[in-house]
Amino acid sequence: MRCFYRTGCRSSNSNVGRKKETGVKIVTNLSELRTVANIHTLKWEILEQPGLPNEKVWWYNLSYDAERGAGSYLYKMGKGARSNPHEHDGPEEFFILEGDLQDSDGFYYKEGDFVSLAAGSRHNSISPSGCVIVVTHRGKVIDLDKSEL
Repeated sequence: MRCFYRTGCRSSNSNVGRKKETGVKIVTNLSELRTVANIHTLKWEILEQPGLPNEKVWWYNLSYDAERGAGSYLYKMGKGARSNPHEHDGPEEFFILEGDLQDSDGFYYKEGDFVSLAAGSRHNSISPSGCVIVVTHRGKVIDLDKSEL
């Protein structure tokens, strides 16, 4: 019987309108599921980068899981700081909250830019004046040698 949930329509299927049991615990208290960080009050952690021991680079991990290569974090670079060369095996997206960033191909990003780099992209970056960025990955990050860019 086709009824598409019209008023007065009846179905012989006893499951119509019932919630399917999924085995997933439903939490109604959002405070158990919420993480909030404010860039003005959070505690930044130094981000160790192999081969770049003196760089002024920090991060705040909101949800990034390195094993899965997925999640989001805040990334902060001091004036003149740079990142290691790397490749993304999934998309990378970032939003420049403050400052500027220049990619290894010379492309210059500024405050307010919202960027998506496709899987397979290889790059490293430098921040001429320093920056704060929101970064989201959907795939692992693979460290490279500069010669591999």
